[in-house]
Amino acid sequence: MSDITPAAYFSQIVPQRFAEAVAGASEEVLSQPELTVTYTIEGEGDQSGVFGLKIAGSSIEFIEGGIEGADLQLTLSYDNWRAAAEGEAHEPFIDYFLRRKVEVVKSLRGMVKLELTRSDESLFESVSIFGGQSEPSVTLRMTTDDYRQMLSGELNGQMAFMTGKLRFEGSLPLLMQIGALSG
Repeated sequence: MSDITPAAYFSQIVPQRFAEAVAGASEEVLSQPELTVTYTIEGEGDQSGVFGLKIAGSSIEFIEGGIEGADLQLTLSYDNWRAAAEGEAHEPFIDYFLRRKVEVVKSLRGMVKLELTRSDESLFESVSIFGGQSEPSVTLRMTTDDYRQMLSGELNGQMAFMTGKLRFEGSLPLLMQIGALSG
């Protein structure tokens, strides 16, 4: 997949992964409200772009140029996008959909910056804006493994904080609200 562009990834690969992920999904999952997301990939030439995706039931629609007022806006550098795209994890919005977190995503307002340390000590950074509002904001710092465990529910966010696995800077209320996305 090293030769695929972000445009091809979001228009072809993500819809395919979504279809595979929702095959056989329960009615509870499929009956959630529509979820919209816009990805901004920062890079040069065809290594950049703005891409929208809209989930409604078992269908997904790709929208070139993004979606104004998207429920979730994610910004990544090309290198961080590439590393995430080549990984095994679902796109965050697919994961939220599968775990029936659409209402939570739609209720959040604010900006979450992730600074995740990979096993090779390199840094993965992304910015997520919920509800089109960049305030309040919070920055989360932890390892990628601990972050994955926290999202899956294997690691409790409060325990991660108390044991030093999660460090944050910024809005404590927003941090508490985004905790509803885990597990």
